[in-house]
Amino acid sequence: MIATTSTNPGGFRLLLRLRGRLIRNRLAQAAEAAPLRMVTVVLFTSLIWYALYEMFDRIFVFLRMFREQSVVVIPYIFHIFFAAMTVLLSFSSAILTYSALFRRPEPAWLLAAPMRPRSVVAIVYLEAVFFASWSLVLLGLPLMVALGRVEQLPWYFYVTFLVAFIGFVPIPGAIGLLAAWSAAMWTPRSARRIFVVLAAATIVAATLWWARLWGASRADPDHWLSRFLAELGFLRGALLPSTWVTQAIRYSAEARPADAAFYLFVTVAHAVFLGWLAVGIVSRHVQPAFGRAQSSPTRTFGWGGRVTRIATDVLFCYLPRQVRCLILKDVRAFFRDPMQWSQLAILLGLLALYLLYLPRMHPDGFNLQWQGLICFLNYGAVVLILSTFTSRFVFPMISLEGRQIWLLGLWPVPRSTIVWAKFDFALAVTTLAAMLVTALSIRALELPLTLSLVHVAATLSSCVGLCGLAIGLGSRMPSYGESSGARIASSVGGTINLIASMILVLASLGLIGWLCYRSVFVLKTLSRFDAVNLGIYAAQIALGFGSGSLAMRIGVRHFTRSQF
Repeated sequence: MIATTSTNPGGFRLLLRLRGRLIRNRLAQAAEAAPLRMVTVVLFTSLIWYALYEMFDRIFVFLRMFREQSVVVIPYIFHIFFAAMTVLLSFSSAILTYSALFRRPEPAWLLAAPMRPRSVVAIVYLEAVFFASWSLVLLGLPLMVALGRVEQLPWYFYVTFLVAFIGFVPIPGAIGLLAAWSAAMWTPRSARRIFVVLAAATIVAATLWWARLWGASRADPDHWLSRFLAELGFLRGALLPSTWVTQAIRYSAEARPADAAFYLFVTVAHAVFLGWLAVGIVSRHVQPAFGRAQSSPTRTFGWGGRVTRIATDVLFCYLPRQVRCLILKDVRAFFRDPMQWSQLAILLGLLALYLLYLPRMHPDGFNLQWQGLICFLNYGAVVLILSTFTSRFVFPMISLEGRQIWLLGLWPVPRSTIVWAKFDFALAVTTLAAMLVTALSIRALELPLTLSLVHVAATLSSCVGLCGLAIGLGSRMPSYGESSGARIASSVGGTINLIASMILVLASLGLIGWLCYRSVFVLKTLSRFDAVNLGIYAAQIALGFGSGSLAMRIGVRHFTRSQF
């Protein structure tokens, strides 16, 4: 086997062809089995791209009115964008790589086959980079087109932008690959514990940093912008990948193709080198890392089990003990799966970070129009994030019980209680996350009490509606034969739930937008309502609670009558 492995130069090409064939087959299968979902995905992706393009276009048109300021601001936009993408893509690539290389059964077979370990690691690395880069493509293409149109840039700007994007993505992918290998190699038994400690330390450090900047902006509101830019000066470091990409785009926009080509070469060269280095290091030591990852215990560590039990008993103290035991299983499964809590934490964390810095943009406060507009946009961002989370992770909860679903039927509680326990858990997670961001929004905008109560109640009703749709439709159209949450979410039932969730979100946004519009332009105040606004408010509350309760009623009735 050793001789065959050393003389098998086609291992990488074989795996690459296999991955390509699998992707084509999955796309063809999805188009044939669920064409409605394919059309829905394409439609909503196009709408998101168009909405982002319109937003970036308006931003750059506004900045063009202040030519001297835009010369400073636009490069900082790219610095912040690519620095944030470096962190997020590294984190996402690490999760995808660790799951693909150390948790799936496929790598065990490939590493035992006459195949170079380098080929296996390289394919996993490329796969992680490919799937982790979709967010960058979704944000980057509208940004490129909007900037090129507003500034009327030459054709080579678009080529430089695309090449810079493609050359940038492998850099955080290499960082994620090394991080995943390091976790499997040195911390297989305490990876979660170390990650929790590092995440807590990062949150504390970010909070202290923000508190210092907040105090400085309050003490000297006339020079807050210069202080803010000075604090962001570290993002322009010459050794940061974000700086290379930003400089390439900047010089291309300034019609300096030679300077842009230099930084483009720096970006691509470092991407190739770091990718080669990361694959080489990991492939040389992938067998011991794989063995250590497989030997790590799958049970929750001691203090983590006690913490989750105490948290479950406190949060759900109003429920019977048997129901709390059911919820405890879901709580531990939630924390054991980083794909669930990490995505929710990243999306809402970015929104929370924006809200923390929002008051510094207007130290003297927001006027009536800005308060109404930003309140509406914040609510829309929260419900869109929640709809994504519930469609991807909450809907498959019933189906993921699998073929052992009959064991739940032996639990000494009614079957309807099982479905409601899933709903209570999902509602607790989404409500806690959404209410934290909502409180930050209210605090940042200094909303009056009346609109604050409306904001809180609207968010709560949306959580009830989205969780009710996901659990109810998941109970009505389960897929017990599937073991992958992603495939369950992409099934016919998942497509229907996605469409229903988007309809609920659009209807809620329409009602809240109408309410904010009337408060700003008709009533000229946010502190009192008339009969029409009260009717709009009641309709929004009834929409969320009504759709959630209706879906739960349908799902509970089907689940109690199922034969298993």
